[in-house]
Amino acid sequence: MKGRDTFTMAEIKELKQLFMQKDNADYNEQKSIRRKIREKGFYISDFPDFAKNMNSTDFRLLCISGRITITYKDKSMKSDDVAELLFNNDDNQSNEIRLGNNENLSSKNAEPQDNENFKEGLKPWVDEHSEILILGSFPSDVSLRERAYYQNKSKNSFWKLMHGLFGEGPDCKGFLMKHHIALWDCLSAANREGSLDSNISGGERPNNIPQLLESHPSIRRIVINGKSKAKGYFDRYFSDLYSHIDVIIVSSSSNANSIEFEAKLEEWKIILK
Repeated sequence: MKGRDTFTMAEIKELKQLFMQKDNADYNEQKSIRRKIREKGFYISDFPDFAKNMNSTDFRLLCISGRITITYKDKSMKSDDVAELLFNNDDNQSNEIRLGNNENLSSKNAEPQDNENFKEGLKPWVDEHSEILILGSFPSDVSLRERAYYQNKSKNSFWKLMHGLFGEGPDCKGFLMKHHIALWDCLSAANREGSLDSNISGGERPNNIPQLLESHPSIRRIVINGKSKAKGYFDRYFSDLYSHIDVIIVSSSSNANSIEFEAKLEEWKIILK
């Protein structure tokens, strides 16, 4: 190993910024940035299995894989803590992270801006056979109450679309797993009064989608459910993924979308190609 295998969180943040600069740099600029990366003790060549020409997404995935040790105040950080800081707007968050207990880091690092309307989303529906990951923006209040996706069926045609694609069956996780479909949302939490995306008002925390993809390599395609809000959140937090995996954007399954159902179904059929 030419470089170091242990870095502080402050050093990791500096390296992440350099990799993000490298993503958009031309060839000559990239040479200069790679030199700066080596000066900090990190050698891309030490990790050839991650990427021949490592970019910022590769670097962040490497950080949470445990292949390098990351410390904060002389304590080694757990992979979940690293992921929280690297994927969830860490540059805008406080560095006063308290480690060494079993509390969820995100609950300490992202205090709700609106206690009355702060809501946390659902866990992903995914298994080892999932091939397509459908991403929405954030679950409706009905779905949050039922702890299941797309339960406000009078206002959302998601399950009707699924049956149009795959045939009849129950509106449940098992049906989607049978057809290798995974579900999640771009946001894990947000302030929102009611169920409309337009009412989201801060308190946003993105889900750790890159980590999900790393832990489920069978996923070959992402489908973004909605060309407005869902795509907006994906672009805001996960734009790096466009260069790593097939991403398809389809019209929202919400009935607020004025497209006729049959036309919408024809559009959604593209996810199966």
